[in-house]
Amino acid sequence: MRVKLCVALLLIVNVLNAQNKSKYPQYPDPVKFPIYLSANFGELRNNTFHAGVDIKTNGETGKKVYAVADGYVSRIGVSPWGYGNVVYVTHNDGYMSVYAHLESFNKKIGAYVRNKQLKSKSFKQSLFLEKDEIPVKAGEMLGLSGNSGSSGGPHLHYELRDANQHPVNPFYFGFKIADNIKPTIDGIAVYPGEKSSVNGSDKVAFLELINENGDYSVKNGDIKVNGTINFGISLYDKADDSHNKCGVYSIELFADNRLIYKVLFDSYSYDETRYVNSLIDYAKFIKSNTKYIRTEVDEYNILSLYDEKTSGITVNEGDKVEMKYVVKDYFGNTSTVNFTLIGDKPLTEFSENQYGRAYYRVDGKTETEINLDGFTAKIPEKAFYKFEYILARQIDSIENIASDYAYVLGTEDIPVQKNIEIKIRPAKEYANSDKLYVVKVAKNGNFSAVGGKMVDGMMTANVRNCGTYALAVDNTAPTITPDNFKNNSKVIKCKRLKAKISDKGSGIDKYDIYLNGKWVIGAYDGKNALLYYDVDDYLKMGNNKMEIVVTDVVGNKRTSTYNIIREAPKK
Repeated sequence: MRVKLCVALLLIVNVLNAQNKSKYPQYPDPVKFPIYLSANFGELRNNTFHAGVDIKTNGETGKKVYAVADGYVSRIGVSPWGYGNVVYVTHNDGYMSVYAHLESFNKKIGAYVRNKQLKSKSFKQSLFLEKDEIPVKAGEMLGLSGNSGSSGGPHLHYELRDANQHPVNPFYFGFKIADNIKPTIDGIAVYPGEKSSVNGSDKVAFLELINENGDYSVKNGDIKVNGTINFGISLYDKADDSHNKCGVYSIELFADNRLIYKVLFDSYSYDETRYVNSLIDYAKFIKSNTKYIRTEVDEYNILSLYDEKTSGITVNEGDKVEMKYVVKDYFGNTSTVNFTLIGDKPLTEFSENQYGRAYYRVDGKTETEINLDGFTAKIPEKAFYKFEYILARQIDSIENIASDYAYVLGTEDIPVQKNIEIKIRPAKEYANSDKLYVVKVAKNGNFSAVGGKMVDGMMTANVRNCGTYALAVDNTAPTITPDNFKNNSKVIKCKRLKAKISDKGSGIDKYDIYLNGKWVIGAYDGKNALLYYDVDDYLKMGNNKMEIVVTDVVGNKRTSTYNIIREAPKK
């Protein structure tokens, strides 16, 4: 009887373990070739976390991409930017798979998209489908891999989401790669809090490390500190037979064997993705393009990736604290950093802040309005991740602007979470111009277009970066330059007609191609400034009038007309 009871208990335990392991469905791979990654889940990107994995396609496009489970196409996207050509499949188990940067769709999806494009006379599409419109079976070919949208090279972006549309680590779903390499740690940082010090200074210390097969130590030995201290770590991971630097799976920090910090890259909400700028040392990133993940959690940071968070540790004179970072990838490869904090004497002098009358106190609890001559900024509550002093002043040294001044709003090294509404008054000579737009002025004087619209005599725009802003005027139409054809070109075997389009001012807003007076699909590849037309039945035999019409954000329009002669191939 006892033996039977023990066996029953063991069976129950095994069932529970099996259920725990099978929390997520196990899917086959979305491609049928050996998988190597150029990016993994949770990798730190500019203003975002990477929401899936990037599967290498050997620098080529045109690889077949397959649905990983039964379901239906619930969404399709077509865009010059972002995910480019993308298919979203909602599965019968409640999860969703996403396949992005495709070169093309399968016949059924492609015909559906083409019909919507012709009907709306727009290349860009964001289509939401009902369950019975395009059903999908596991293993069905959805399209061909490509390089569309903002892709930096040919690859497949593969993503999995739960029922709440939260991206989930694809490794949880049976996705595997060969990985026997320990994470690499480039350095650690030690941040002194208010009235605190690191190695005799109240400034952050970035420390070099010595590596002995994944066991790291601080090059210069013990670290002298006093007061409240926080930490940062710069790191990456690699997989077998791949040179790409990817993200890690987990980071833990221990103080005297007590876990004080843990971040786990398992799942998050898209509403949280911009909080990557609070997770990292944003000022260090802006200065040196290096990302240090911080242990200090800002007051308005709502990231769910934290499994444990302690607001710093306090070290007094004479204390000794043994610290240890433990860094893992998903497959258990582990690297560590061991270092010792020695309690130092308190500093007697500290750096004084330089906040003068040009700075505004923004505590994040209420909206803050800044008013200068010809300029207003409305900063909503929790626009920043913590209490900030924001510099705001006008400068008259910027050339070729259409406002009386350029306006400094904060400094580039302060990250912004929410949109800040700014209003800029045009200079008197431009007050009636309909060609105005807001620009962000770089340190070298170059302009980047922000857009905006005129409201009650002020150009109004929403911005999500601190920096210098002004108005500019754009009276120049976009340019159109044929790439592989010219006027009176003969088309025999050519399958795609291509033209370069660009605008140096407010930016391209609209692009259209007409054949013999009829709108046809002109696909726009934004990163390559390329507009193309895939030859179809709208290009008839003989002479065809092709019109390319490109309009910028402020309404300047360029129309170029060409005669295209289609001839049948010679037998």
